[in-house]
Amino acid sequence: MITTKSGKANFLTEFTDGTHTGVCDAPESKGGGDAGFTPLGLLEASLAACLNMTLRVYAQAHDIELGSVETLATLTPGETGSTFEYSVKLPDTLSDRDRKRVLAALKGCPIHGLLNKPITFALKD
Repeated sequence: MITTKSGKANFLTEFTDGTHTGVCDAPESKGGGDAGFTPLGLLEASLAACLNMTLRVYAQAHDIELGSVETLATLTPGETGSTFEYSVKLPDTLSDRDRKRVLAALKGCPIHGLLNKPITFALKD
């Protein structure tokens, strides 16, 4: 569970899970102070981080040396639905076989799976 609290600045919002904290803000062009990620950026970061971690879990379990991996995610909101585009930059040192195996593991990303299903929102008292 994440809890948020408004800051003193216009849109500055601190969030915490009870152990870790971060800040979210709007860009200056939207009246914020640009002191943290935007909410959309946090959603993109959630997918990109989970994809990256999923690759690393798979690679460790199969003794594949990954080195540095970069994942990118962009969410484009639309009128009838939104589109997530993502890409993965793997080291050139990976064999074609390992590259295919590691990329196939992306299907196991929990956040990808969650976002790929219908979501219901419920306001609690």
